[in-house]
Amino acid sequence: MTPPHYSPAYRSGDLLFISGQLPLVGEFPKSAPASIEEQCRLVLSKAEEILKAHGLNRKHIVKTTAFITDIDYWGPVNEIYADFFGEHRPARSIIPVSSLHYGCNIELEAIASFT
Repeated sequence: MTPPHYSPAYRSGDLLFISGQLPLVGEFPKSAPASIEEQCRLVLSKAEEILKAHGLNRKHIVKTTAFITDIDYWGPVNEIYADFFGEHRPARSIIPVSSLHYGCNIELEAIASFT
């Protein structure tokens, strides 16, 4: 299998652009946890791992975009997102989509600032 042609994160000046994170576990073929809550926690955790690799933390995130496959997921996603960020409130978009790779129900991308 050819690896995908993208970087998990890309730095441009003082910004770090984190590619869309899917809630996948295990080796290929990959699978996602069953619940939207588990999937949401996993994508946030994956984004946080990327931040740490660049010497940053969740408070450096200035913008997120979440893609969800069912608008009814908005409530649980919002609750977990609020718990993850606490008082920090980055700009955010939640966009309903018809489907995501590997049957995932959420994908999250983020922009973080080094300043």
